[in-house]
Amino acid sequence: MGTISQFFQPPLYWQQFEELAVGMLREVYDVPNAQAYGRSGQAQNGVDVYGKSRYGMIGIQCKRLSDRDENGNPYPGGPISRSFLRAAAVESLAFRPNLEIWILATTARRDTHVQGYVDDLNQEWEEQKRGRRAIVWSWDECISYLNSFPELQRWYYRDVIQIRGTKDLDEVILRTIAMAFSRPAFELPLHCETPNEFEQALKDTQKALRTGELVDRESRHVIRKAVGGYHEIDDDDCRAALGRVDKQLRQVRSQLEQGLKDESIRRVNGFLDFSHPAMSLHLDDLRSQCVQELNQVLGKAGIPPI
Repeated sequence: MGTISQFFQPPLYWQQFEELAVGMLREVYDVPNAQAYGRSGQAQNGVDVYGKSRYGMIGIQCKRLSDRDENGNPYPGGPISRSFLRAAAVESLAFRPNLEIWILATTARRDTHVQGYVDDLNQEWEEQKRGRRAIVWSWDECISYLNSFPELQRWYYRDVIQIRGTKDLDEVILRTIAMAFSRPAFELPLHCETPNEFEQALKDTQKALRTGELVDRESRHVIRKAVGGYHEIDDDDCRAALGRVDKQLRQVRSQLEQGLKDESIRRVNGFLDFSHPAMSLHLDDLRSQCVQELNQVLGKAGIPPI
């Protein structure tokens, strides 16, 4: 009989992800002395977490996003490029004592391209007789470890993430939706928007609202995933308000698409140009209503507005 694996919500904050890395190093490699290295949120010589195991010294770097939370700390994430992996790996060579295993941890999903980058890196290190090995822990690996080590699971979600009931789960979904709306498409004047990017931003935001899945604009990797979108929120008033936001966002999308089709909205020098100022004002009003309605929901939940 097979086992049932549960999906786990990725952490929203850098400190939470770093604490998970400490917990996984303790459990997976049996390193009771695993600990964070340096100041929280700052990698030191390519290492955020370290400890000595029976395999030798192990160091973990937790991938960070450039976006920051309300405390000024970087969010955990995200997709890994070949250049980022190599730069981080070179940085880790300066860590003392020497590492036998270096792990790059990310909340992005498993990627065959990244696995290939790691294979190439390990081949080079073997040829250079470095005596070390590189590993990537994607969020898929983190989920696997959380399912494999019940004590790690209970500790992390009870004491670190502090999810104990429906209210906590609602907050996770709301914070993901808030991050989806925190983008230039809801801040810049419409005439400063490029048509393709604006349309894609609306699609990505509505997807995050409806499914809880937020993708990176450039790489298209998932960088944040709540289990379910606004339909899964327990609070009735909150769910109804977000339903109105969804409807308004759908109107913005449909009117933009229709305007581009009938050329009442044109692409001029790569930007949006409106034949009728009233249409620009109407779309801008709908866009503002989305943000205002969302901010009311966030305020009631004690979450900072976007």
